[in-house]
Amino acid sequence: MHTLAVKTLLAFAVAQGAPTRDSLTLDQALQRARSARPRVAGAAAVAARARGQGRLATLIPNPSAQLETDDLAPTRKLTVVQPLSWLVRRPADAAVSRALRARGEADSVLVIADLGRDVRRAFFLSLAADEQLRLLREQASLADSLVLMAERRLSTGDISQLERDQVAQEASRARLTWWEAREDASVARMELARAIASSVASPPRPVGALDQGLDQATLDTGDGRAPDDVANLPALRMALADSAAAAARLRSARWAQLPVPNLLAGGEWGGDPTLPRSTILGFSVPVPLWSQGREAVAEARGAAAEEASRAAEARLTLASQLLAAETRLRESAGRAKFARDSLMTEARRVRAGAVRLYEGGRTGVLPVFEALRGERDVARAMVRELLAFQEARADLAALRGLP
Repeated sequence: MHTLAVKTLLAFAVAQGAPTRDSLTLDQALQRARSARPRVAGAAAVAARARGQGRLATLIPNPSAQLETDDLAPTRKLTVVQPLSWLVRRPADAAVSRALRARGEADSVLVIADLGRDVRRAFFLSLAADEQLRLLREQASLADSLVLMAERRLSTGDISQLERDQVAQEASRARLTWWEAREDASVARMELARAIASSVASPPRPVGALDQGLDQATLDTGDGRAPDDVANLPALRMALADSAAAAARLRSARWAQLPVPNLLAGGEWGGDPTLPRSTILGFSVPVPLWSQGREAVAEARGAAAEEASRAAEARLTLASQLLAAETRLRESAGRAKFARDSLMTEARRVRAGAVRLYEGGRTGVLPVFEALRGERDVARAMVRELLAFQEARADLAALRGLP
């Protein structure tokens, strides 16, 4: 019965380890996501909408035409009125337009950066699940080898049947743990398929190293750039652009209080045929009788103050987030290196020594069980810390607006 279980495990291991047709690297995953994810089109739409809003802010008002007829005279009069108040508001409206376009550009950068974080997280989550599956497969193979050792010692009368059964039970536990990891790896690949807008029915297999970027001399997001200043963060650029647009709208509302005349031009004809056609040229001046524009200025002043306070709060919050993200990256890198270079190496050495002693009949099975379980726990911890490092890199890259 146990031999059949071993053969079944080996068959599952071969099936799991067989390479799939659709394998991809991190760069390929990012490229696929940028070409297939709807969020990319959304980022382009955000930028296009901001450009449209910028053009609306500097829109020149159309003239209005008026035709008057008098059947008794009979006369015809046509007048065209062109508002000129936009001339005094033009500099402020142009500032609003620039701020809206800058806000849209920063927003689209942030959307693409968030997409990159989503893909990076899904990629390394799948890679971590595969790595954990590989380590647990090694554990299961070691446990099965231990069963063969126990059977040989049982045949020579060196151990009891109970001890042999205990070893077989430990092998079954290792196999069950491996089976659970196999499920996690399959689900992680489906999440990666979603992140790159691929078919979930045939999820791709990630190819790469889980410790990518861990041994770099300078800890950054892996693109060679040093950490940016807070002012360069796209989220802060969005807040500053909103504040600049609100301040420019306030200036425009103040200039709008001026009673700038409208240009009036036209002509009158008909009536006495002996008289020539008359030309009309003049101005029409708005009379601030019911409102002097103070209400619009008050609303714009409040909006400008509100956006300025939001920008100041965003600067404080993002400065803290940037420092925290850099700290998490640095600390997670230290833990990942320690788990990979120290803990895992020691756990494997302890397990190998315990197995050698058991094979030579110089120790019981309990120290071997402890060594196997310790290595299993350390392997999980190593994968968890390496994944935490990659997630910290992805978070910092997204915060800095890197694609």
